[in-house]
Amino acid sequence: MKLAKASNATQLVGAVNGVYIAGALIGSLLSSISSDVLGRRMSVFVSAFVAILGGALQAGSVHIGMFIAARLVAGLGIGSLFAAVPLYQSEISPPSVRGLLVGLHGIGISLGTILCNWIGFGFYFVKARGSQWRVPLAIQCLFTLALAIGIWFLPESPRWLINQDRHDDALRVLNRLHRNKDDPGNTFAHKEYLQIKEQHDEDERNKVTWAQMWLVRSYRRRSAAAFFIMFGSQMTATLLVSGCWANITIIGNTINAFTVDRMGRVLALKIGWTGDACAMIGIVVCLARFEATGSHGSAVAAVFFLYLHIAFYAGFVDVTTYVYTSEIFPNNIRGKGMSLAVSAYFTALVIQLDSAPTALAHIGWRLILIYLCCLAICIPILFVFCPETKGKSLEEIGVIFGDRHLHISLTSAETLQGTVHSSDKHNFPHAEDAHEHVEG
Repeated sequence: MKLAKASNATQLVGAVNGVYIAGALIGSLLSSISSDVLGRRMSVFVSAFVAILGGALQAGSVHIGMFIAARLVAGLGIGSLFAAVPLYQSEISPPSVRGLLVGLHGIGISLGTILCNWIGFGFYFVKARGSQWRVPLAIQCLFTLALAIGIWFLPESPRWLINQDRHDDALRVLNRLHRNKDDPGNTFAHKEYLQIKEQHDEDERNKVTWAQMWLVRSYRRRSAAAFFIMFGSQMTATLLVSGCWANITIIGNTINAFTVDRMGRVLALKIGWTGDACAMIGIVVCLARFEATGSHGSAVAAVFFLYLHIAFYAGFVDVTTYVYTSEIFPNNIRGKGMSLAVSAYFTALVIQLDSAPTALAHIGWRLILIYLCCLAICIPILFVFCPETKGKSLEEIGVIFGDRHLHISLTSAETLQGTVHSSDKHNFPHAEDAHEHVEG
């Protein structure tokens, strides 16, 4: 398309990047509709299909206008996937390993970034006309196609099924997800079904609109926490260090995913944000000294603090943001809540992409001071405002935010009471034995 030779190449590159992020922001907000109406699996499928379409149109573009339009389509799909995937993961995961399973989303993003970088680097040396950019853009469609196909081999979210009054299907899914030889009566699955059903019955009495998410106190606290966590995490200046971030972040994200269930979500964020703030102070001091003296030692120290910043973010923050924001909302608004959280992520990116070039041109490295001030404001709010959620079922988390107390617990034997749906005996052949075991 001869973009590099265009007289307005800089503006076109900005448009190419900006329209993609704008599309992702819109897609993240729209994902709540598909997740709630079509189901969690269908939402992932539709989002993947849109992303494939966008990738294919980019690879086949014949002029810059078509390419920019294709970037918008691809952004819509990717933004929707950013919300739909962790939403689905959180709803099929048991409490004890939900952090790990949702954390796979962050690991996958890191792996995808690494592959994109290296594929792009490899095709840079290919001299065939158009192959340098067309083939890498086409390759991305293969991975998204695998997702679109693979999602149909996975069960639908039992929480969405119960919200659709498909109780028999929900029971079968829970039985499948929690099958355990040490629990022949499927007691855990039975208790979780009753707990989800109780939450559903409560939700039916309280239909929630987008406006009510900010008007009802417990929902407002969740919405503010989700937006704050995702936005605040992006204001740690990660975009400024993205060049050296990609190839080592997967190590930190893997560690984060495997430790967040034991450590706790909020504790991980506290350590990560505080560590990033300290690293940013080190970067600022070293760069200021280097500017004044030209000291080689200051330059080396700045690089050290830069990688320390990356280590804290990847090891404690990146994965945790998706885990926390995907689990703090009740079932009836989790789709809206996750859309809101991911929209905060892309809102931060839009702000940074729009302001960073101008800020770097005028104040240089001092831009980090602005991010440091933002983080310094966010850290005390995190300590005071955001409650810990580790080890709780999605329904039990609601109690932390002031919702009605649940009468059914996954851990307390004497609280398993309630009416069993007519199909329980079919899906749980030992349901009566399970009641005797739990109650006795």
